[in-house]
Amino acid sequence: MSIKKLWHIALGIAVATFALFMVLAAYTNVPTACDAKDEAVFENALHLKPLRNSQTFAQEIFAIRQLQERTFAIAPFGAGIPDYQPREPADFIGKREGLCFDRSRTTDKALDYLGLPARHVYLLYRDGGKGFWSSMFHYRQPSHAVTEVKTSKGWMFIDSNTNWIALTRDGQVVNADDVWKRAAEFDTIPSYLARPWWAIRGMYSRKGQLYPPYILFPDLNWYDFSTWLIFG
Repeated sequence: MSIKKLWHIALGIAVATFALFMVLAAYTNVPTACDAKDEAVFENALHLKPLRNSQTFAQEIFAIRQLQERTFAIAPFGAGIPDYQPREPADFIGKREGLCFDRSRTTDKALDYLGLPARHVYLLYRDGGKGFWSSMFHYRQPSHAVTEVKTSKGWMFIDSNTNWIALTRDGQVVNADDVWKRAAEFDTIPSYLARPWWAIRGMYSRKGQLYPPYILFPDLNWYDFSTWLIFG
């Protein structure tokens, strides 16, 4: 077989693989836009009101803390929504308890509803001394789901298991990459947030078990994931 023919075959396989990947990405993309059911939860259960455009940083922090307090008051830390079941805000608030991957979804959407840009963040812990890819494909590798919100001072980490936000004692906001690196700058910090991790924006799960179509392919919002890869 000629080199030219082998090259054509290799190119065809590469194109077919890329096309399959793009189809899977489009099919499995996790949408982030609020719908009418989400807005009803934010208005009627959490009693939230969208912020005006000219908010001060103090008003932003007040709104974020208020969202956390009201969410935990209705649905405290507890049993998570089982895999392969819906976990949108109405499902989470209706269950009245949940884990990090349930609460962070509601937080993500509620912040956008308030007018504060937000993105989902998957924390993959660096336990065991493994590298990134080894950790990514290790079945029981510890992880955590949180939110980043874009404040007037920059991106800020918001926890989903406690009412904790990454605001240092001198008023600086800290993003998901740096919380564990700057643990000493906070008055208090949960112990599980002072451990090293990799922060992956736009990823919800590694195994595809949290959002439709529930297939063995990562749950990602491809816009948030790709813009983070390109622009940070």
